[in-house]
Amino acid sequence: MRTLTSYLLGAWQTAAGEPSATLVNPATEEALAAVDRARDLAKATAYGREVGGPALRRLTFRQRGELLAAMSKTIFAAREELLDLAMASGGCTRGDAKFDVDGATGVLAAYAALAETLGESPWIIEDEAASLVRTSKVRVQHVSLPRHGLAVHINAFNFPAWGMIGKAAVSILAGMPVLSKPATSTCLLAHRIAEILIDAAILPEGAFQLLVGPVGDLLDHLGPQDVIAFTGSATTGARIRGHAGVLANNVRVNIEADSLNAVVLGPDLEQGSELFDLAIRDAVTEMTQKTGQKCTATRRILVPEGLLETVREVLCERLADVAARTGDPAVKGVKMGPLATAQQLADAREGIGRLQADATIVRGDPERADFVEVPAGKGFFLEPILLEASAEAALRPGAAFHQLEVFGPVATLLPYDGSIDQAAAIIRAGEGSLVSTVYSDDRAFTTAAIAELAPHLGRLVINDEKNAAGAFSPGCVFPQGNHGGPGRAGCGAELGGSHGLSLYMQRTAIQGGASQLARLLGRGAAS
Repeated sequence: MRTLTSYLLGAWQTAAGEPSATLVNPATEEALAAVDRARDLAKATAYGREVGGPALRRLTFRQRGELLAAMSKTIFAAREELLDLAMASGGCTRGDAKFDVDGATGVLAAYAALAETLGESPWIIEDEAASLVRTSKVRVQHVSLPRHGLAVHINAFNFPAWGMIGKAAVSILAGMPVLSKPATSTCLLAHRIAEILIDAAILPEGAFQLLVGPVGDLLDHLGPQDVIAFTGSATTGARIRGHAGVLANNVRVNIEADSLNAVVLGPDLEQGSELFDLAIRDAVTEMTQKTGQKCTATRRILVPEGLLETVREVLCERLADVAARTGDPAVKGVKMGPLATAQQLADAREGIGRLQADATIVRGDPERADFVEVPAGKGFFLEPILLEASAEAALRPGAAFHQLEVFGPVATLLPYDGSIDQAAAIIRAGEGSLVSTVYSDDRAFTTAAIAELAPHLGRLVINDEKNAAGAFSPGCVFPQGNHGGPGRAGCGAELGGSHGLSLYMQRTAIQGGASQLARLLGRGAAS
């Protein structure tokens, strides 16, 4: 069995001794690899800043975009191998594996295209030069430049390809070197992608490092020009934010954490319409894609009281079909695989028990043990679980479904009176989410939804009958749109096209004479 080591200081490290973990196939529990413990993290952080940073900053945005395009093509060339590895190491169906791997190449391609619009300048001019005093020729202009530090990316287990590469694409385009720390349980895929990119020698020396295994004392070595971008639980995010060194050095921190995402079925929705079919299809997808292990998965489904029985019946029928085809993702016809680890399964079952204090299971058995082509007692499987709360419980802010994200194929039906005011009150009880979706053709309802819901979300999806045929499932994260959210979701922001670069850049006001700014800054400087 191979041992995965870190890529630090420009080389793959030798194994340190006793492995920190053993990775297993979550469907069969077969051992796949051991994971090493890294050393010399103080040297690795300095190496990234002192070698990788200057190398990237010497390149223009267009040149850095060319690196991203080359990375995208290189990963795509290994697509079949990576899909097979995602299925074995992450419990993914082939469709789930594509969602992760193709998402990685897609975000690279998107930011490579963005680089073309930024051109050959070493900085971004953010606005026109503004006069300080009407009678003076002194102007001020805002410019964004890459920070002179290291971007530390701490990624979640559910998207080892997209999570690692999505963060890296934005950071590299902005001009900051990366030290990527994938979640240990699924790091086999991230490690293989890193191997492929390093073998291809695309990036400048020091621009990318990979840390597998425990994070160790990494945070002790970060300074005021460094950036941490974390995806994972709110508990771990709070520990990172509260780390003594992070606080003392005012390290910039971006957190994407728990999210109780919701959908709102509008009061005008009717069974038999294309929009109704879309809402049901999306609900099933968001509950079962990646076995519900997505930060953007739907956890709360708001249904007008008069439509509740119909939605419950149709949704249960669709979920039963997925449940009947849950099992080993390597088997043809399987629709949903296992959770990623034994701990994830234990946590999900415990969470379902907590949800039952305020809601009732209407479909699914959390203790089911027989799955397609899986030996008895093997694998970390959970069939889709749908719960339902009363109208009274739905309005209770302290209810478990407003406080706890069960990271698996689990969602709760919440009846409401059909008003946007009550829908907003229910969604606000989740205290901030990555995404919510409204399905309605009532323009007054959707207009009010924007005003009442958007301040509590990172992204709001509006679907109507006209666009139902071409709509994307709301859990799809595209590089052009913001990914992050307020409150419980971590108050972070990633991607969002050019907005994503701001995490890795410093906005500075440059003040001087009008003609001087025009000469120094070039495009956008007013005389």
